[in-house]
Amino acid sequence: MPRKRYAKITDIPQQPETWGVGVALLRTWLSGESETPSRPGLTMILNLDEGTVLGHDLAEGLPSPERILKSLTNAMKKPMPGTGEPRRPAKVLFAEPALTEALASQLDAMGVGTETRELPMLGEIVEHMEHAMRNGEPELEGLLEGEGVTPEIVGGFFAAAADFYRAEPWVKLFNEQAILVRFPAQGGVERIAVVMGNGGVEYGVALYDNWEQVEKLMVGVEHPMEAIPEQGALTMFYEPVDGIPFDDYEAQQEHGWEVADEESYPAPFRFLPDDTLRPTLEELTWLEAALRALPEFAERHLKPNRKGDYAPVETTLQVTTHTGEVEVFLKYPAGKLDHTRKVARLPNWPSPEAEGDEDEWLDFDPRAMEGEMAQMLSAMFGGEMPANKLRHLGNTKLDKAQALMYQAWEEEKPAKRIALARKALATSPDCADAYVLLAEEEAENLADAMKLYQQGIEAGERALGKKFFKENVGYFWGMLEARPYMRARFGLANCLWDARQFEEAIGHYQDMLRLNPNDNQGVRYSLANLLLEIDRDSDLIKLLKQYKDDAMAAWLYTWALVEFRKSGISKTADKRLREALKQNPYVPSYLTGKKRIPNRLPDMMGWGDDDEAVHYASAHLNHWRRTNGALEWLKQSWGK
Repeated sequence: MPRKRYAKITDIPQQPETWGVGVALLRTWLSGESETPSRPGLTMILNLDEGTVLGHDLAEGLPSPERILKSLTNAMKKPMPGTGEPRRPAKVLFAEPALTEALASQLDAMGVGTETRELPMLGEIVEHMEHAMRNGEPELEGLLEGEGVTPEIVGGFFAAAADFYRAEPWVKLFNEQAILVRFPAQGGVERIAVVMGNGGVEYGVALYDNWEQVEKLMVGVEHPMEAIPEQGALTMFYEPVDGIPFDDYEAQQEHGWEVADEESYPAPFRFLPDDTLRPTLEELTWLEAALRALPEFAERHLKPNRKGDYAPVETTLQVTTHTGEVEVFLKYPAGKLDHTRKVARLPNWPSPEAEGDEDEWLDFDPRAMEGEMAQMLSAMFGGEMPANKLRHLGNTKLDKAQALMYQAWEEEKPAKRIALARKALATSPDCADAYVLLAEEEAENLADAMKLYQQGIEAGERALGKKFFKENVGYFWGMLEARPYMRARFGLANCLWDARQFEEAIGHYQDMLRLNPNDNQGVRYSLANLLLEIDRDSDLIKLLKQYKDDAMAAWLYTWALVEFRKSGISKTADKRLREALKQNPYVPSYLTGKKRIPNRLPDMMGWGDDDEAVHYASAHLNHWRRTNGALEWLKQSWGK
């Protein structure tokens, strides 16, 4: 039978029961995609005679007395299933005197007495709720739990971390530009610092015990977690408040430790392959000194060598920590990195899914369409193709090999794609696309990939012939048979860039634009980005003018930036920026830090949409950050 409805609370039958009302701020966070994290406030209505929960309510922050009273009356009207019929208790106990005082008169009008008393069972219930909201994960201990760690030590570390964040050393340092740090300067502990943040995704610093560990991170793994040594790696990330242990948050609130902003609480950890630890007293003290020294070293002592890097330098700096003046030794570079041993990056398409089986790839590879185009052309011309339409279409060995590659582009399993590429090369060694696929999917590092791409270029040259190169300059992408050659050359140029062989990469990009000025592959975007990276602004302006009708964000915002770099705030720069803002108004949010660039870029992007903004910012963020005054100019023009 349905429960009886009561017009007034005082109409509800009263029982000689004692209830308890407990309120607690949980040691966890509630947060949405675009909301500021807030601590949930839990209200529990308890039957103290029977030890049961009659009702509960979860609010953002501590609930008001009015909301608590509403939760209590709701429990009277409709107790939790299995806890009895609607009823009023004879007495309600509050754990907080302020609540007793705030609600005593209203409960008295209902005929319910009030009293202040501790509620022992509340703590157990709150702990259970917090455990459930953490999905059963244990809480990490706070920094103050470390042996010998005091509030003064942690406060010094927090202050150094806040100044480090404000100094933005990642603007000058790429992830692979590692610095050796020794503290104390004479006979102290040496660690190798890798500053994170250049890409605008994750900010902080990672520290390694020796160069071999750094080299493994840079050249030997596809995911940073694979590089964690057995003894662990000391790191410090900047996190929003819900990303740090709750003990650290509460201690920060109690002691007033400094933070850069609400999104940038320092979170130091020692990551082990199968565990996470908090730093020791020695590690915290070392971190404080390093965080003080690194920004000064980057700003005052790192000088460009005109080759896309900094000249070698070592020095001892005197910095101020919570204990006073200390000396820190720093050296750049920390070691010599063979860039060609780095893992070769995959092209933009096809790309592995963010999660799931490593064999799962996007369903669509644009290269597969070329097989259908070739068949259509063959049908149109009855197998007799004019020379300016398609050279290789018929029953030659190269044709058969290329047909295998069209099949490979449609294949979902990497092992089958690789097998088809090898079969294609066995059929014809002049099949450039087979080398391209092997470079993308089988090469272990840049050196291997570059060798395969170079073989692909040579295969394409043999297949096309010298006469083709003389007669078809300007139309290469329009010739299906030339596309494998162009793909191999683009792949080699990208690898050369990654290997820091900038001049060679620029030469390939520029010659590709000569062969195909329509630039169907988007070569100009890679070239423009590289020219920005190595401060070749005059060459970049020529390139921008060559494609003056390009209306993509990557072109318009880059043009605005280079005009600003040339002459500061001017009519021309302002005009360029207005055009860029009109084309894509989402870009400034990512460049100015209002939005964080996601860990994984969108697979596709549209004209003027948010996905295009993410792609542009991920590739160009640091060009804006290291151009003095550019972001302030952007913010002013953006007006948000």
